[in-house]
Amino acid sequence: MYSDTPVAKAKAMLHNITHAACDAAAALAEQTQCILSQSARASQEGVQLSAEHRLQLQAPIHDVLREHAWCNGAGFASYSNENTGDEVWSLEWWYQEAGAMEHAQLDRNQEIRKRLDFRVFDWFGQPASDHRAYVDGPYVDYVCNGDYTITTAHPVLLDGVFVGVAAVDMLVSTLDRLLAPLLAAITNPVVVINADRRVVLSTAPGVRVGTLLRDAQPLPLGQVLHLVEVPSATPSLVSSATSLSVQFDAHPGLLLQH
Repeated sequence: MYSDTPVAKAKAMLHNITHAACDAAAALAEQTQCILSQSARASQEGVQLSAEHRLQLQAPIHDVLREHAWCNGAGFASYSNENTGDEVWSLEWWYQEAGAMEHAQLDRNQEIRKRLDFRVFDWFGQPASDHRAYVDGPYVDYVCNGDYTITTAHPVLLDGVFVGVAAVDMLVSTLDRLLAPLLAAITNPVVVINADRRVVLSTAPGVRVGTLLRDAQPLPLGQVLHLVEVPSATPSLVSSATSLSVQFDAHPGLLLQH
């Protein structure tokens, strides 16, 4: 499928990372669904994580972080207004930094929890509205890490009701570190963009991460760039706990120009 040229190797790495992120989010969603289905009651008011839920979720979250070098954070985001009528958002989230796993405890403070409205983020809002997986980014994650981030999120449903998302994060700086040797070996400028043509990585002078690359925008040296779409996986997620089949739809993933 791929040759041994630096461009082909870069495409292959993007392809593999994109697929791995999709699969990791889907697997974490399935495990989360199984854990919550044992004791949580599905309702239109969402689900509030108990201490036991959090404890059970930690093992699959830690597995994702351990198994994937590109993964900087993983967890489950949910909401509930079941008891108080006020929306209270829950986040069981872990991240790794310098080889150590850390627990993000943003929602332990009640006042912070009231301000954690995940609906403002596409990685939560899109799966909530259409019950499909979604890849968001790059965006600045001012909630957890303050860095440019790419989030792959998968909806979690109980009895057909959306209750939250399982998500995995990759920092743009991590992707840059993994791809740097390959990009450095490519003679011409390289721009990695997402489906909206927002720049994820760039070796082209004057093309910055986070900016939108217009269709007609010239790049340095007059190089004609060809847009290449990284294939995306389309597995199905089936939970025996709810007998519900959730289709993990294809998405554009990351795009490599060369």
